[in-house]
Amino acid sequence: MLRRIFFGLLLLALAFIVACREDVSPPAAATAGVSPGATPLPEINTPDPSGAPDTAQPPTPIPPTPTPTEPLAASVNSRPIFLADYEKELSRYEQAQAQLGLSPDEQTTNYRVVVLDALIETELISQAAEEFGISLAPETVDARLAELEELSGGPESFEAWLETNQLTREEFREALATEMLTEETVAVVTADVPTAVEQVHASYIQVDDQTLAQSLLDQLRNGADFALLAQQYSLDRVTGENGGDLGFFARGSLLVPAVEEAAFNLQPGEVSEVISGTLADGTGTTFYIVTVIERDPQRELTADLLYTRLQERFESWLAEREAQAEIIRFVDTST
Repeated sequence: MLRRIFFGLLLLALAFIVACREDVSPPAAATAGVSPGATPLPEINTPDPSGAPDTAQPPTPIPPTPTPTEPLAASVNSRPIFLADYEKELSRYEQAQAQLGLSPDEQTTNYRVVVLDALIETELISQAAEEFGISLAPETVDARLAELEELSGGPESFEAWLETNQLTREEFREALATEMLTEETVAVVTADVPTAVEQVHASYIQVDDQTLAQSLLDQLRNGADFALLAQQYSLDRVTGENGGDLGFFARGSLLVPAVEEAAFNLQPGEVSEVISGTLADGTGTTFYIVTVIERDPQRELTADLLYTRLQERFESWLAEREAQAEIIRFVDTST
């Protein structure tokens, strides 16, 4: 899950990469939504990006930024985020919430923090794009803008959407260019994420009594049918009705790490010892028995799992960028 929302750009860019790698349709996402929660363009399907640029060349240094004279909301590596831009984003967010019948102040997350962090993360991505040598020709952005305008229903519908979201055409174009740079940057950062990894096909039985668990294990060692015992005894009825079958899964996929670790340590046909664990709500102990049906050293990831891996990779990279950056916040977002 994304720690923060920054204009929907990361989600859209990741969806594009999954679509390119897996040849599946990307999940729905707001297109170039300038503010978290902005009203989406009507009936738009954004085309796939042209592909990730070559990253063999050394990073391009970011040129120094002149000292700003306008009031600032924040600065990122001496690059300004102007107060006027921050306040405009706040206004858009508040309007979007009002259109949904919500009050921003009722949200559990401080929306002022969300908006400012969105601007900061977008600036971090923009600076990284410069370092990677990623650039967009103006005609490329204009072509995408023209296509979006056509797909939205034509100039009149497009202008109505801009007005609803308090955007000028130039502001939308800038946001669109940022989106396109984000797509390219995500592709560069996640290029090393494999599309196929080792996976195991396993089944498990979950019970809440250690004596019963040991009894089931003894029966299995004496030749009892694992699937039948899972159907009869497993507390997980979703998998239990199917013989405890978990299907294929990669490392980092299961909610119970001990079960996953046991599965990856077993060979097909082997059965684990009784594994003890704490219930998710912390109220008691539960017990598991695992068996592996088959292993695949290079199985293609599903689109959902690949998307998750890409997202995790990019978020980790972005967190590193943020930790290394000089970020100064000038506005009080606590109220």
